[in-house]
Amino acid sequence: MALLTGRVAMVTGGGRGIGEASARKMAEHGAGVILADMNLASAQAVADDINARGGEAKALEINVAEFEKIPAKIQEAKALFGRIDILVNVAGIVGSTPIEEITLESWDRMMDIDLKSMFFVTQAVFAVMKEQNYGKLVHMSSLAALRGGRSSDASYAAAKAGILNLSKCFALHGAAYHITSNAVCPGNILTPMGKSLSWSHVDPKTYIPLGRYGTAEDIANAVLFYASEMSDYVTGDFMNVNGGLYM
Repeated sequence: MALLTGRVAMVTGGGRGIGEASARKMAEHGAGVILADMNLASAQAVADDINARGGEAKALEINVAEFEKIPAKIQEAKALFGRIDILVNVAGIVGSTPIEEITLESWDRMMDIDLKSMFFVTQAVFAVMKEQNYGKLVHMSSLAALRGGRSSDASYAAAKAGILNLSKCFALHGAAYHITSNAVCPGNILTPMGKSLSWSHVDPKTYIPLGRYGTAEDIANAVLFYASEMSDYVTGDFMNVNGGLYM
C-alpha cells in the first residue's frame, strides 16, 4: 500500500542517516521528495538513486543555520513540486562535551543548528501549509530531551527538549488548518553520527531491553506514521523509538 501517493515531502538533512532513510521510506510510499541538505552532492546522489528506483526526488542545497536565507529557500523548495505537504526536520548536530566544559560559543552553535533553525524552517513551511489548508510536520528530537544528556551533552539535550515544546506550539496553531505537528525521540541509533559517540562501542545487549541498536530504518518507520493519514488524529505528540532504553 502506498500511503503518501500525491504528497510532497521535504526532508532537511536528507543526504544521509535518518534524513536519507526517511526520504527513501516516503518515496517508496509514493511521495515526491525534496532532499534538503547543505551537502548538495550527497543529497543529489540520494535523489538520483531514488529516481533510478522509480521514485521521484529532487535535491536542494540549504544551510539551515543561514536564517536570513530560509524563507527564500522554502519558496525554492515549494517551486520544485508546487507544494509542500510534509516537512521532516532532521538536520542537526550532536555534542559530547562534559557539562563543565561547555562554552558560550558551543552552546550558541548547538542552539542555532538544532533548535533555532528548526523553528525558522518550520515557520516558513508552516505559511505554505496554511495556504494549502493541510500539512504534516515531523521533528527529530531525542531520548536525551526526556531524560537528559548522558553520552550527549547538556546543550544537545536542552535543544532537543526545546524541539518537543515547539512541536506542540505548531500543533496548537496548526490544528485549525489541518496541520499536525509531532516529534520522534530516537534512542541510540547507528547512523554515521551515532557511530561517533561512546555508546556505539558498548554491547547493546548489556543495557537495551530489545538487545540491539536502532537503525535509521527504525526511525523512518515512525516518520512514515506521522507523515501519513494514519496519524490524522494525532498532534502535539511524540514517539519513543529506542528499543526500550527509556525504561
